[in-house]
Amino acid sequence: MKSKNITKVLIMAFLGLTVSCSDYLDEDARGLLTPETFFQNESEAILALNKLNENVASAGFLFFLGTDLGVSGRISLAAAHKFGAYDYDTSNSRLNWDTEYATIRDANLVLASIEKSSLSEEVKGMVTAQALFFRAFQYINLATTYGDVPYVIEELTNIEEVSLYGQTDDTVIISDMIDDLDQAISSGYLSTDTWGDNDGRPTVWAARMLKAHAHIWLEEWDEARTELIEVTTNSPHVLHADYADKYRDGNEIHSEIIFGKQYLQDILSTINTVARPNLAGDASAKPAFSEVGVTNGSAPYTLRKSFANTYSDGDERKIYNVWDNYTLEGTTEAIQFAWTYMPKLMRGPVPIEDPLFIEEEATNNSSQPDRIFLLADAYLLLAEAEFMIGGSTTAALSAINTVRERANLSDLTTLTMEDIRNERAWELVGEGYWGRKRDLIRWGILDATVLGLPAAETAAGATTEAVSRAQGEADIIANAPAGRFTQYPVPQAEIEQSEAIGGSLVQNPLWQ
Repeated sequence: MKSKNITKVLIMAFLGLTVSCSDYLDEDARGLLTPETFFQNESEAILALNKLNENVASAGFLFFLGTDLGVSGRISLAAAHKFGAYDYDTSNSRLNWDTEYATIRDANLVLASIEKSSLSEEVKGMVTAQALFFRAFQYINLATTYGDVPYVIEELTNIEEVSLYGQTDDTVIISDMIDDLDQAISSGYLSTDTWGDNDGRPTVWAARMLKAHAHIWLEEWDEARTELIEVTTNSPHVLHADYADKYRDGNEIHSEIIFGKQYLQDILSTINTVARPNLAGDASAKPAFSEVGVTNGSAPYTLRKSFANTYSDGDERKIYNVWDNYTLEGTTEAIQFAWTYMPKLMRGPVPIEDPLFIEEEATNNSSQPDRIFLLADAYLLLAEAEFMIGGSTTAALSAINTVRERANLSDLTTLTMEDIRNERAWELVGEGYWGRKRDLIRWGILDATVLGLPAAETAAGATTEAVSRAQGEADIIANAPAGRFTQYPVPQAEIEQSEAIGGSLVQNPLWQ
């Protein structure tokens, strides 16, 4: 399966880059690379790393919709929203792993080619460590989403060759990626700075966070705890005293981001973490949106009322995550919105009490980063690991209370798993590497949670439409084999391609 012309493939893979060698926020002309010059200097090697960075992202709204936290506020569900709400089968066009495997292919080629270059050992080490990180990022994402998937660590000339492989056990893949991350960490070639001080590139702390997530997925609690203690104790990242600071205009690159994805300001790009008013489906709220100055979007991120109601009034995160009513100037009666919006993701002059942005930003025209690994997540994962090891210990309480104290909440004196689940929801709603859906999956409660949503929404006083959405999701879960939606099916197009070329792919057993 090895390519006989690695250099040519690398050139084809990395042409068309628009990101500079030194900073993902800079823009430069397309690189014109030739077989004689590729990987002959550090700049060309870093172009390859920039390419690997293009496809990293947080869980996004598909892992937010269909959970106890999120529902789409669209008046009619878009195709992507239906997918997030379990309305899909094996032929759905959104079942596509080409992005992940394209990055894996390119990482494999970088790892195979960098040692053959004449670059310094320091540059080779830096490129190798980051390529291992990016490959692990995509493989862990695939294994926690699809389960058993094709596993390829040698060079491929094209993505289609993946269909020749059968599937490897997901736990084997994740374990191998943990080993790769160990190699990257121990190499000494990953920066120990913050993500923001490292030009947006993966650091040793990002590798430790990815490794911790992998250990937690495998329920390797002691190993996860080791990584998370390193991050929370020894990394230069710090929590802001004010929860809202990490969302304020002008504070895009801040000390809580351990790893993220940067975007070019004023350059259109795909940003999933945007909550917008639903002007078509929330007519009663239009006067409020108009008066405040938030006008565009289609509300992929809106909260279940049953979740929004769980924020306590003393929680300083509430006004930045829950906006469900507004009193117009000159009136005394609040307008109740049909959907609950999240000001922290709205890129507009909200919340009213403390606007995070003074003027509205156009959708997908923002320098706000996609926040993938956050320090608060590290503390909450540490609390969970400590709890799973020893129960309601001082160490577990200290970790979760660090996050609660920032939110102006009293310290917990005893800890339950429900406390951990709630705190992760209140702090990380709409953000992070896992997304809420993967949290529910790894806790083994996805089906039960979705089945309980209609009653929860009804009890919370949600609108008829919101209750109907919850009922539709519950009906799909109820009529499917238990656990079906804990993993995606293998894309049907991949199965058919495998059959056509004599490959070994088979459908996920939950979807046969």
